[in-house]
Amino acid sequence: MTIEEIYQNIAKNMFNNLPEKWKESYLEVERDDSDAIGFKGGYINEVSEFTSFKFREFTNRQDLSRDFHLLYEMTSEGGNSKWNKAKFTLYPSGKFSLDFTWNQEMADELSNG
Repeated sequence: MTIEEIYQNIAKNMFNNLPEKWKESYLEVERDDSDAIGFKGGYINEVSEFTSFKFREFTNRQDLSRDFHLLYEMTSEGGNSKWNKAKFTLYPSGKFSLDFTWNQEMADELSNG
């Protein structure tokens, strides 16, 4: 699977859980050293109200986890560009942005906790 296919899968999974009309949607991901992944996110409707995703209702939530695991492997290969947080923002046009960050405080809490 290519990185572009992973991006498409993530966007499709989000799109399948959105209402007909929306302005912006995002998915925030946290990943720890044991490969556990947590999700939160939702969408902003046309009157600028935010609604959280109900991840238990995602029909392909296992695919979403798999896609972010693969994305981590591809983007951090060789020990470079490690990240433990990501934000995938999707727009109705199909455009998206993806931001990766390293949160040291979160990493310390998880390794000590």
